[in-house]
Amino acid sequence: MNRREFVHFASAASIVGSLPPLVAFAQSIPASAGPWVQLFNGSNLDGWDFYQDSVGIKDATNAVTVHDGMIHMLGPAHTGGSAPGFGHIATRREYANYHLRIEYKFGERRFEPRLLAKRNSGLLYHMFPERDRVWPNSVEFQFQESNMGDAILINARCWPGANQGGTPAWPTQPPATPKATFTVVEPRPAIERQYLPRNGDFERMDDWNTIELIAIGDRAAHLVNGRIVNTLYEIVGQAIDDRNVYRPLTKGRLALEIEGAELSIRKVEIRLFSEA
Repeated sequence: MNRREFVHFASAASIVGSLPPLVAFAQSIPASAGPWVQLFNGSNLDGWDFYQDSVGIKDATNAVTVHDGMIHMLGPAHTGGSAPGFGHIATRREYANYHLRIEYKFGERRFEPRLLAKRNSGLLYHMFPERDRVWPNSVEFQFQESNMGDAILINARCWPGANQGGTPAWPTQPPATPKATFTVVEPRPAIERQYLPRNGDFERMDDWNTIELIAIGDRAAHLVNGRIVNTLYEIVGQAIDDRNVYRPLTKGRLALEIEGAELSIRKVEIRLFSEA
């Protein structure tokens, strides 16, 4: 099933009126970042786990291969047919307070159920530890064509960054910004999502793209090719034992999605902030 057929989007409050004139906060990266560390070693997927719907934790169809210093998803070596299940590769380690940078490019191959749809993938972050499902509780940095930089919160919620004349507020949210409101629909779906569209289009459709994620405490910023396009504040996630309870979401695993489109990734690197 196409996930957008069963997605339940929580409604976010609209930003109304004009913001105070002195809220043009500087958009910057903390200076106290450590050295860049490669999460992909260029040779294999050491440190990463695989999961694919209807396949499981062992890649039996070459859905993900490594060659020429790149991770290749659903490339020519794939033997899983025309409708490979969605899935991901995920770090075994959890991360908090970091600056992540990834370089990727779409290929030409597309698969059902998205054969005629936009090519799609994404980065999942602050991901819960479950290893038996495509989308554990997490936040998605959307890679989908023409939607690069959207945020999709999976069984999670946040206070969307205010739009300051076309620029999402970062690193401080204007205090006058109304917070999001949510309506629970019964019966509740297994996965509830809040959707935040990006502010600006900076993707290169058929070339390499650089995405960056800055995660500091319960805040996050999405950057596409050097431009900030989305910001999230006060991120919270549903508790595993009680989905009516939301707790601050500040850390978790990282995952790269397998979602019906050929994708090449040549860099995955991170640097940690010494001060959050």
